[in-house]
Amino acid sequence: MRFSLRKKAASAPSNHAEEKVTRDDVVAAYRWILGREPESEAVIRSAQRGYTNTEQLRRNFLRSEEFTTGLDPSVKAFRPYDLDPGGLPIDVTCEPQVRSELLAHMERTWTQLGKEDPYWSVLSHDRYQRASFAEHEEAFWDSGQTDLVRLQRWLVRNQITLPANATCLEYGCGTGRVTRWLSQEFASVVACDISDAHLQLAAQAIAPERRERVTFFRISQLSRLDELPAFDLLFSTIVLQHNPPPIIAYVLDKLLARLRPAGVAYFQVPTLHPGYRFVLAEYLSSTVGNETQMEMHVLPQRYVFEIAARNGCEPVEVLPDDWTASLPYVSNTFLLRKRIA
Repeated sequence: MRFSLRKKAASAPSNHAEEKVTRDDVVAAYRWILGREPESEAVIRSAQRGYTNTEQLRRNFLRSEEFTTGLDPSVKAFRPYDLDPGGLPIDVTCEPQVRSELLAHMERTWTQLGKEDPYWSVLSHDRYQRASFAEHEEAFWDSGQTDLVRLQRWLVRNQITLPANATCLEYGCGTGRVTRWLSQEFASVVACDISDAHLQLAAQAIAPERRERVTFFRISQLSRLDELPAFDLLFSTIVLQHNPPPIIAYVLDKLLARLRPAGVAYFQVPTLHPGYRFVLAEYLSSTVGNETQMEMHVLPQRYVFEIAARNGCEPVEVLPDDWTASLPYVSNTFLLRKRIA
């Protein structure tokens, strides 16, 4: 089964520390996880007070006795990565012309999303749709600072110090949610995106006193990856997952090639989904030309490590994350470092 879907708010990657639990969140948890309506308004209010964010709400409902009692016993004992027997085809390479066709398809999709609902396309929660964005704008931008802090903690605990004049390349900057914070931390930021609509909004998100630090770069063609400057840090989250495996692999390969010696790559990608398959011919015939959906894809870890080794990069830390925010995806954040020699 190939997964190609328009993301729903309930399953979107988000910064849970910034979310407050609403009445709609609680009702949705009862309906979609437990399959029933809440007992009363008092129960709803109690849940709103009892859970500090939507991630805590979701996890507790999934772990509740009411939900787990209904699961098949053979499923209860397994984690998502134990459910996949493997063997399903995942095409990771293709001819250059086909890669270009895949990228053009992604460009049309994200250009459309950028025009219709740009902030929702970055963090797919109802509060960030056009109609309600102004009310929640501060939380949206603050979530980017949370991502920067997370990166900083990864670097500190692995005793990694970047040069004072380090260049950061952000792949998939979107509307500048994280870019505005990266521009405070790094002397130079190269912010890349495939969508011109997103890049225009990202440029507006940077404070005037820091605009000289940021260079915006549109990946209109894959050949543009070879034009990128060398950089000291790669930052990319909730971006690669929306590209077909051949594009994820190709982009990672090109980006790691541009990483300077002793440079660091910090990026996220889903690496497993039970039943996921990607057959290029099927995808081209059924998906390319349909630009109405935001897609979710997987690149198994073995390919990530192969690409890293080919470019002289060694894994420093690999941890599961919640950027896909829904089971049974397994998503990983990678911290790689490029060898000096």
